[in-house]
Amino acid sequence: MERTETPESGSLHKGDAMAAPDDPTGSRLRWAFRKVDATLLVVLFVSTILNSMDRSNLGLSKVAGLEADTGMSGSDFNVVASLLYPTYLLFMLPSNLALRRFGARIWLSAITIVWGAINMCMAFAKNRTDLILCRLFLGAAESGGTPGALMLIALWYPRSMVTSRVALLYSAVAAGAVIGGPIASAIITIDNPRFPDWGWIFFIEGLVTVGFGLVMFVLLADYPEKSWQLNSKEKLLIRQRMGADQVEGGHRKVNTRRLLVHARDPLIYAQAMILFCANFGINTILTFGAIIIKQLGYTAGQSQALQAVPGLCGFVGILISRYYPRWFRSHYAGTLLCSAWLIGGSIILLATTNNGARIFALCMIAFGAFGNLALGPGWLMSNVGGPTRSALGSAINVIFGGIGGLCTSYIYRNKDAPRYMFGHGMNLMAGILSAMVATAAYAIVVARNRQKVREPRSVDHLTADEIMDLENDHPDFRYTA
Repeated sequence: MERTETPESGSLHKGDAMAAPDDPTGSRLRWAFRKVDATLLVVLFVSTILNSMDRSNLGLSKVAGLEADTGMSGSDFNVVASLLYPTYLLFMLPSNLALRRFGARIWLSAITIVWGAINMCMAFAKNRTDLILCRLFLGAAESGGTPGALMLIALWYPRSMVTSRVALLYSAVAAGAVIGGPIASAIITIDNPRFPDWGWIFFIEGLVTVGFGLVMFVLLADYPEKSWQLNSKEKLLIRQRMGADQVEGGHRKVNTRRLLVHARDPLIYAQAMILFCANFGINTILTFGAIIIKQLGYTAGQSQALQAVPGLCGFVGILISRYYPRWFRSHYAGTLLCSAWLIGGSIILLATTNNGARIFALCMIAFGAFGNLALGPGWLMSNVGGPTRSALGSAINVIFGGIGGLCTSYIYRNKDAPRYMFGHGMNLMAGILSAMVATAAYAIVVARNRQKVREPRSVDHLTADEIMDLENDHPDFRYTA
């Protein structure tokens, strides 16, 4: 395994990809990873945009009349919004394991087609019960998308490249917020009685998702050796590079015994809590952004379109966040900065009724929350040493994010309009908690790296397979701070 330098040891990676043994300059290896970016990463990026849009269109549909047309009142909308998450959480780890069993090409394309079809079905909803059933099935279908994408990134890229690719992947969530509102605003102008205005949002966006699921089946590959975009030399270079970093992570099966060992590791949960906290701000923008803005006095179309403003700030925030580990020489410092943005935006929303200031505060929340959306998972996935921890870590990470989304579904209630003091207060608490758990994760990382230096573990008595299964416990493995 490769020793990964950390800030406390005084140096960072100098480039994205180190040279393979038969590629001294590293130029061919860098070109190979650029091809991976242009195929695998682009496919995952577009899929995540559609996932973001399909998840946020419920709030956009509410301002277009969904609540009244389906007979909902009081907290009914919050219940419907939340019921995506129980099945999302329940099926996440099984879906991640199914991806390992059937391969990304089959599994990710299949679940994308299914969740697109379920979105189309929501256009036919007549009442709250119809929406609840659709949301439950939608959660089950979407459960494998994000953890599957995270696991693929961890298995296709060396650890030094993981955080930047995770940031690019999650920027698609913000991109969905940027384009979702204006697209919904345009869709509701369709003058066709087959569906109400909000119904066309579900039907058209779901149809696009189904079509892209078929495209994914053509373009995706399970691992480099199955890629038709890479030539044999590029496949060998990537395999050599990944072999030095993850010990055949793309091929080796999940070790059940080691899975239980990793499941007791507090570091995974501390880093996953960063995404839990970030999802308060993210779902505030995706699900409730247009609703909050409409309460400022704007029309349905205007509030849908204006949702793009904090969405754009989130997109910029997540793109900048990929450089924080390089600028600050740690993920930890970047996480604290993003948490500060979330805290500041929440305080402004609690303190003022000025429309301009409140929209600016939503932008601050988006900038910080989406930044941590990249940093939290990127930090966690850069600290996996093989396929077992990768499968568990990606699933736990998104499970915590899903729990955050479930909690956020209930903090913006109709009875609290137009100020939504309770919801903004919960975002403030999420920002404070994010800073606290990041500090705990940093302390664990530093302590473990120091212990590895003081008390190096001997592997002389182990077989080659046992050494591979050590993953993070290998004496040469260093955690990334």
